[in-house]
Amino acid sequence: MKAVPGRKTDVKDAEWICNLLRHGLLKPSYIPDRNLRELRELIRYRCSLIQRRSREHNRAKKCWKEPTLN
Repeated sequence: MKAVPGRKTDVKDAEWICNLLRHGLLKPSYIPDRNLRELRELIRYRCSLIQRRSREHNRAKKCWKEPTLN
């Protein structure tokens, strides 16, 4: 959309998108089925748990580290 030359307004953009849609020149958005959405959510949750575990591990490691003398 941004690559189209000329002065643009929201109304003109909406009309242009509408015309493209009428003529079948736009692909519909991909909406995954319920199982895939749930799987993605579980994977995101697992990644966040792994990141949290790593942060806590690094914090604990930092506390156990012997202080250096300067």
